[in-house]
Amino acid sequence: MSYDTSLKHSKQYLGLGKTLFNSSAAVVIGDSIDSNQILLTERLTQKKASGAWPELAISILENEYGPNYNVIAENRDVISPICFEEAINTTIPFFPYLKKKGLHHYTSHFNKNIKYITHHLSHAYAALAMSPYQSSIIIVMDGAGSGSVDFQNDYKSSNEQVSFPKNSHESCSIYLQTGPNLKLLKKDWQTFRKSQVPGHDFSEGIGMLYEKAAEYIFNNKRSAGKVMGLAGFGHAQNIIDPFNYLESLNWEHSFKVGSKEDWENSPFQSNYQDIAASVQITYENHLNKLIRDLKMEFPQIDNLILTGGTALNCTNNFKLLNSKVFNNIYIPPFPSDECISYGVSNYFFINENRDLWTPKDLSKQHGFLGSPNSIPKEDATLEVFKNYEIVCPVDIIDFTSELLVKGKVIGWFQGRSETGPRALGNRSILANVETPNLKSYLNESIKFREDFRPYGCSVLQEKASEYFSISKGFHNPYMSFAVPVRSIFQKRLKEVSHIDKTSRMQTVTEDFNSKFYSLLKSFGDKSGLYCLLNTSLNIMGKPIAETVLDAKTFLDSTNVDGIVIGNIYIKKN
Repeated sequence: MSYDTSLKHSKQYLGLGKTLFNSSAAVVIGDSIDSNQILLTERLTQKKASGAWPELAISILENEYGPNYNVIAENRDVISPICFEEAINTTIPFFPYLKKKGLHHYTSHFNKNIKYITHHLSHAYAALAMSPYQSSIIIVMDGAGSGSVDFQNDYKSSNEQVSFPKNSHESCSIYLQTGPNLKLLKKDWQTFRKSQVPGHDFSEGIGMLYEKAAEYIFNNKRSAGKVMGLAGFGHAQNIIDPFNYLESLNWEHSFKVGSKEDWENSPFQSNYQDIAASVQITYENHLNKLIRDLKMEFPQIDNLILTGGTALNCTNNFKLLNSKVFNNIYIPPFPSDECISYGVSNYFFINENRDLWTPKDLSKQHGFLGSPNSIPKEDATLEVFKNYEIVCPVDIIDFTSELLVKGKVIGWFQGRSETGPRALGNRSILANVETPNLKSYLNESIKFREDFRPYGCSVLQEKASEYFSISKGFHNPYMSFAVPVRSIFQKRLKEVSHIDKTSRMQTVTEDFNSKFYSLLKSFGDKSGLYCLLNTSLNIMGKPIAETVLDAKTFLDSTNVDGIVIGNIYIKKN
C-alpha cells in the first residue's frame, strides 16, 4: 500500500465535500487506489462532526499539489455549496475571510469554473471508483440528498429527461453500472413538511425516518448506528407512513442533553428500544422489497452495491446477502458522506479516462485513503513520546501479540488512516476477545460507550468460516456485514457478539493489510484463536486519531496499557 508520488504531476482532480457533518477534500490523480487521498475535516481538527468548511483539508492538499488543479468539483447535502456559503456570508464576513486566507479559489462565488455534482450522483461515483464488478445495480440511500432545484447538472450530464418535484430532496437513487458508465434507473424523492412537533420537519423518506429516530432516542441525528444496535432489544412494529409515525411519537419523552448514565437511566428505555426495533424492521422490509423488484427487472445482474449512509446498516446487509436475491453485495469502505469529495472528483476523472477504469479486485483493495503524511515516522514518534517508557523490540509483531495474549488492551497506529467510520487495522484498539468482562472494561475505562453497543472483531479470512456461519472465501474487509457466530464459538466470542449472536466482524488478508494480518496470525498461533477485538482508536465523542499527536492525546486520556506506533511500543505512564 505504498503511495505513488510519481503521479503528482499528472492531471489532478480536486473534490470538495462541503457536507454538514463529514466535510472533506479529495485529490484523484490516477486509477490506483493508492495514488489518491481523502482528507476528512473532523480527523484534522479532532472535532467530531464539527460542520466546518474544509479549509484545513484544502490547505494541506494545496501545499502538496499547488492550487492549479485541472478540475475542481464540489457537493453539499440538502442545499448547494454556494447557497450555503452565501448564507454564511450574510452573518459573518465569510468571503472576505477566504480571500484573506487565499482560499477564495475554492468557492464558486469567486471561481465560476468549479463544477457542481448532485449528492446521490457523488455517492454513486465514489462507489463506481471502488466497484469490484464489471456490471452492477447501485442503490444510494441516505437521510436526504440534493434538492430538486439543484439538479440541472446531474441530468444534463447523464442526458436523462426527468421531471423534478418542487421543494423535494433525494431519498433513494438507483443506477445501472456497466463498466465505467452509470445510468439512472429511478429516483425517489421526499418532501419535508412542517410538523406539529415544534422545531421539526418530517418527510416520508426511510433514511430520514432512521435519522429522526436517532435524534429522538439519542438526541443526535448522527447516531443511526446506535439505533441499529439498540433495535435488537425492542419489539418491532412495521411503520406504514414514516411522517405520521414520527408525528405520533411523544417528543416530550425524547432524550434531551445528558450523560451516558442519564441515557441509560432514562425511564423511557423500553420505548426507545421499541422505536429502534420498529425503524430497523421498516428499513429492512423496504430495502428487501426494493432489491427483489430490481432483480425481477434485471435478472441478468448478479451484483448489488449499496452506498449512502444507510449502507452502514451491517445487520440488514447480511440479511440481504443471505437472501441470495443478488449473489454478490458490495459496500464501499466509506459509504457515508466521507466519500462525497472522492465521488465528485471521480465523476470527472472516470468520465475523462474511461479506458483506465477497471473493476477493483476486492481481495486487493483497501480503505486506507488518509493522508500519506499521517504515516508515522520513527524520529517524530520518539520525539513526541520522549518522556514515556518506550520499547523498540526486535520483532514488534511477536512482542505485541504476546501482550495481547496476556490480556493487555493495546492501541495500534500504523500507515495511512482509514477513511471510513470503522477501524480496519491502522487506527485500532485491540484486545484478546477471551478477556473476561472485556466489553464492560472498555465501556467503563476506555471507550465510555453505552453498555448495549456491541464491539466488532477482526479475523484471518481463512479462519473466518470456522468461527462464523459464512461460506469459505467470504470476504468482509470493511465490517459491512454482521454475521452469525457459530454455536461452538459463542462462548469464546461473547465479548464481540451482539444480543442476536451476530458479530460485526472484519476478515483480513495479507494483501489487504500485511502487518495487521501478521499480528492476527501471531496472536492466533499463540492463543489458538485467530481473532482480536478491534474498535476505533478514539473515545466516544471524538474522531478517530489521525496523527501521532492525536495518538498521544488518546494514550494520555484513556486506560489502554500502551500503544504501538509503527514498530515502537509506548507504555502508558
